[in-house]
Amino acid sequence: MKSKSILLAFATSLLSMHLMQAQTVSGKVISTNNEEIPFATIQIGSNYGVISNEEGNFSIDTKGFTETDSVSISCLGFEKNEMLLKDFTSKEYVLNEKINELSEVVLNHESLSVDSIMIYVNKNLKNNYKLELDEYKIFSRKTEYVIGDNADFEIKKSSNFKRKQLEAFNNDFDKLERSLLKNKSKQYTDFIGYLKILNKEKAKLEVEKAVSLLDERNDQSIESISDRGQEIVMKHLDKDKFYTIKSGLFKVGDSISMNREDRQKKQDTVNTLRLAKNETFKLIKNSSFINDKSQLDFVTNTSNYEYEIKDVTFLGNEMVYIISFKPSRSAALYTGTLYISNDTFAVIRTDYSFYKGRVGEKLNLKLLLGIKYVEKNQKGIVVYKKDADNYYYPSYINNQTDRYFYINRPIKFIEMDNSRNKVAFNFKMEGTFKGKSELLILSRSDLSASDYESFTEETRIEYEKRKSFDASIWSDYNVIEPLNEMKNFKVETE
Repeated sequence: MKSKSILLAFATSLLSMHLMQAQTVSGKVISTNNEEIPFATIQIGSNYGVISNEEGNFSIDTKGFTETDSVSISCLGFEKNEMLLKDFTSKEYVLNEKINELSEVVLNHESLSVDSIMIYVNKNLKNNYKLELDEYKIFSRKTEYVIGDNADFEIKKSSNFKRKQLEAFNNDFDKLERSLLKNKSKQYTDFIGYLKILNKEKAKLEVEKAVSLLDERNDQSIESISDRGQEIVMKHLDKDKFYTIKSGLFKVGDSISMNREDRQKKQDTVNTLRLAKNETFKLIKNSSFINDKSQLDFVTNTSNYEYEIKDVTFLGNEMVYIISFKPSRSAALYTGTLYISNDTFAVIRTDYSFYKGRVGEKLNLKLLLGIKYVEKNQKGIVVYKKDADNYYYPSYINNQTDRYFYINRPIKFIEMDNSRNKVAFNFKMEGTFKGKSELLILSRSDLSASDYESFTEETRIEYEKRKSFDASIWSDYNVIEPLNEMKNFKVETE
């Protein structure tokens, strides 16, 4: 009897494991030419789904649905693949290209000139988009790393350091230089939360769960490099004394103590919720064509751009115009493609990038302060989805930007009690910050002004720090399937 009970328990356990595994379906979306199809929508029922990543891979939790619920896999330019949930398993799914049978008719129809289409798009903006009293459940993923081109940190002069002390100081700076120039580490920060939007100017963020994959020894953020440089200074200067800091002709601070307790009182800007909220809200606002402050102006500033109808395609049975755009004036920044619904004249997807030679935000104080910053090589994708209220909302946003930086600052520490004791060193760094921000909208609901006002926002995000990728991290959520490089993330032990 005992052995039968053990066998029964074992069989029950195996069955339970099978059912648990079956609740998550992972697969890949490809074309008939065996090419990966990124940003395809995998949907169960009417309003639940995910999007395939840049490699065509996806993972979706099917818990709570029945075998007879419908599943669809769709993407612009391809025929929709539909099935019942009982037939939806972990495998590759092939989408057939949709033949543009109406292309010749549409492209030769005088009333559908590109100018007419763009006029209709702008006339219908307020009917198609809104940016107020919305609550988005979101999944955010940031990928960041630095390509270091040049680094030189060196003590130039010291009146109270002995030779061995100077050597130790410069050895520590050499290690910092090498870590910047030889860096191959990427860092990933994910969070699930609720972005509560009152209007175009105000929003609040509630974070439910946050995870970071980071090799702290190779963290190349400005904040980290600054902290590590300050750690080196703190290590070699007298911790119990106060110093005046001067940089070139400018006094940076009246005084600073090298005491660790004083430094730890400063707010950790990297983990502030405000930073994550502002970045997320900016992605949403830039994707809304009714926001007059949006940087993506290629829909509303038609006088600055040149448009051309390239073709038509389909999203299911809905015909979609494919329209390319590029600058017609020097003030315009972007080139790319608009996908516009023939039914509503809503932009349902846009792919964009900086036009050749164009740059974004920049700051050049190289001669005065030894600082230069240029935003370059920006590109992105926004996919929109029509909700039950007939408005279009972003369902997926992908924005990638390179930020060139140059810092060359002579810095001098002067002991306040004895101004003859000085340490002067040069801080020079040049490279490119490469960042990618992805936002997947898991759901959207209406928000009342009273609910917005009554919600109290936290000040910090407490990230769960991981040393290696773990597929179970987000097993209870529908998120963007990680790229293979992220799956291979692991902090090597020393």
